[in-house]
Amino acid sequence: MNKGISVIICTYNGDSRINKALQSIISQNTTYNFELIVVNNNSNDRTEDEVMTTLAESTIDWTLVKESTPGLSFARWRGIEEAKFELILFCDDDNILDKNYLEIGGSILFADQSIGILGGNGNPVFQNDKPDWFDDFSNSYAVGSLGKKSGKQVKGSYHYGASCFFRRNALLELRKRGFNSILSDRTGTILSSGGDVELCYAVQLLGYNLAFDTRLFFDHFIESHRLEWDYYLRLKRGIASSFPLLEAYKVDGFENIDSFKDFLNTTFITLLKGFLKTNFISKKSRKNEVSRVVIKQKIISYIKNYKQTIIAFTNNKLLFEN
Repeated sequence: MNKGISVIICTYNGDSRINKALQSIISQNTTYNFELIVVNNNSNDRTEDEVMTTLAESTIDWTLVKESTPGLSFARWRGIEEAKFELILFCDDDNILDKNYLEIGGSILFADQSIGILGGNGNPVFQNDKPDWFDDFSNSYAVGSLGKKSGKQVKGSYHYGASCFFRRNALLELRKRGFNSILSDRTGTILSSGGDVELCYAVQLLGYNLAFDTRLFFDHFIESHRLEWDYYLRLKRGIASSFPLLEAYKVDGFENIDSFKDFLNTTFITLLKGFLKTNFISKKSRKNEVSRVVIKQKIISYIKNYKQTIIAFTNNKLLFEN
């Protein structure tokens, strides 16, 4: 596989924000070969025009492709299929990369083949004033380190997909084994999520490490509508809607399907207790409001996704333990 980096931007209606992301990629200061793949995931605005206008006079290797199936996970896999280089960088259409991002990421990953995932450090940049509640709930916005220090992380860790590197061989090995994402991830204006966490778990089950480095720095431009409290609650519902599907990747922690079912049942009972506490005991606050929204959605999603979670766990046992 060619030594270099394939930068993949998946976008849905990104004409108002994608320009700065593209400019940051054009301006990369790197010794590594790289390409840019923009995946248009059913946009109905001027995204394609904006991409072609911005890149028309650029000297970088770029291509624009369409993925008609809605969902970020589907768009990412289309980009992976188009990629020609050894490393993949998923750059969101609202990410502005530091000029040395590719150079630093490439130097880490080419030096250590055991690392399959490498995360960066997002800095929030606000379209308007920062809400007074943002710092307490910023982890949901793909910014910061999520408590990590530079280096390899413990097995089972995850990082947000924004400006995150993946080793393409690892992703192709997943497909070779018959892996299919059980999460469609964000779809249009539907704020379901978790596809990035799913990939982190799956790649680690192949034996790779997940690493993080504070030198990997990018700005995450956050539009004003995403900083409304109602939007944030929708975002948390979307994140919780993947429950308990991601638990299906904890195959190393359970000897068989019965022990996994016991774990799920215990988790459900804990959720019910949490629902009673947050709705009838806890005082009114933003934190408790978020807890109520998340717990309620997890209970709904548990009932909806339980059967699929059992099937996914069984499949993952076969995929990753052979």
